[in-house]
Amino acid sequence: MPKLDIKKLKPKGISVKGMKLKKKPSKKIIFICIIFIIVGAIIIGKFTMPKPAPQVKCTVLSRGKIVNSVNVLGQIKSKESTNIYSNLNNPVQEVKVKEGDKVKSGDVLAVLDSNGLEKDIEQATATADATEANAKTQLDSAQKEYNDELNLYNNNSNADIKNAEETLSLAQITLNDKVKIYEKNKALFDAQAISESDLNKIKIDYDTAKSDYEKAVTALENAKVKVDQALNKAKSDYETAQANYNNKSQRIAIEKQKQQLEDCIVKATTDGTITHVNAVVGNTGNGVLFQIEDLDNIEITVPIKEVDIANVKIGQRVEIKTDATGDEVIPGEVISVSPSAKGGNMPVNQGNSGNTQSQSQGTSSDADFEAKVKVDNTNENMKVGMSARVNIITNEKSDIYEVSSDSIVESNGNRSIYVAEKSNDGKQGYIVKEIPVNTGIESDFNVEISGEGISDGIFVIDDPSTCKVGEKIQIVGR
Repeated sequence: MPKLDIKKLKPKGISVKGMKLKKKPSKKIIFICIIFIIVGAIIIGKFTMPKPAPQVKCTVLSRGKIVNSVNVLGQIKSKESTNIYSNLNNPVQEVKVKEGDKVKSGDVLAVLDSNGLEKDIEQATATADATEANAKTQLDSAQKEYNDELNLYNNNSNADIKNAEETLSLAQITLNDKVKIYEKNKALFDAQAISESDLNKIKIDYDTAKSDYEKAVTALENAKVKVDQALNKAKSDYETAQANYNNKSQRIAIEKQKQQLEDCIVKATTDGTITHVNAVVGNTGNGVLFQIEDLDNIEITVPIKEVDIANVKIGQRVEIKTDATGDEVIPGEVISVSPSAKGGNMPVNQGNSGNTQSQSQGTSSDADFEAKVKVDNTNENMKVGMSARVNIITNEKSDIYEVSSDSIVESNGNRSIYVAEKSNDGKQGYIVKEIPVNTGIESDFNVEISGEGISDGIFVIDDPSTCKVGEKIQIVGR
């Protein structure tokens, strides 16, 4: 330390020579001198002492894991939910269950008023019986008439046809005779054996016979047409009577009424718990009357934002928490992801995250994709209708070396980290060294590293911008 120039520090009344005081200094003067001396020593020491090595924050490298996830707020629902409804407008007469009741398939839940329906069925049954009896009588009569006509037709036994055929046969014989006589007399006339007057008389007989024959042919044809028409009519009447007899529309209507009568007894179609009761005595029974849910088999419906939908896949592991179950992490699995957006307005609580998860809550107005999560181990405190915080693990890797993204140095497409190594000159302190690394899985905050020189216990510099390669440093945050 350089010597102080005493002359420069001499206050009034002090003699330098031999430090002999001309008179005794006061305490105030002595105190001021001491202050000057101390300040001077500090200033001189500050400029003459060596500059200390900068302090750099480091992290001790160790193996860990990186987890990428999507955090959402979903709603617990029953995996199997059944609405019990009625299409009848009959008033509700009795409600036999209440919310929270457990029921089995076939249990009676409510009874609708069926008095008017029972009377309608009774009257419709009587009408159907009478209609069917009358239809049977008509069928028997039509069938007999048709069979008779068919038998006459097949056996050629119709009287009108027989008479027409006999008339035609006689007309044929007469015509044949008249033809022979006419032809014979025509030959005589040609030989001038008879007069033309005689021939004309014979021709008149011939023409009359021919006309009678043609009339007989027409009469036979008409008789056959009438027989065909009678047969067709009998057949048509029989088929109509048969259709009327086989017409079961009235019976079908009665069966529908009977089904409605059965439907007046509203029954459970599945096992479960009654979660909603809409049936009220006196109100119409039309619509959804009850809701039955399987509360032992639950799932969680969650909204997935557009930015995250590409990362969410069926089969991914899920971590579930609820207010009712506290800090317990309940495992689950993604079982479905909707292929199209369902629309927003569901409560959301989500954000991509790594080991440190960032969340934001609110109501989304953007389109969401619905995903369903299966709950592997149901907790008894988890109830249908509750909200659940769902952490969908989209990517994870364990037993790796990972550092903060801020620790990565990028240069010309290459990546490296700065580490603090013990100084080799035997002195205390550390030297900054650069180590090239290969990077793997990344999260929002951390990145996987590997490469030569990467091992447990090395000091990774958190912020490489605070130092230079080869610089001596002191480390903090070990």
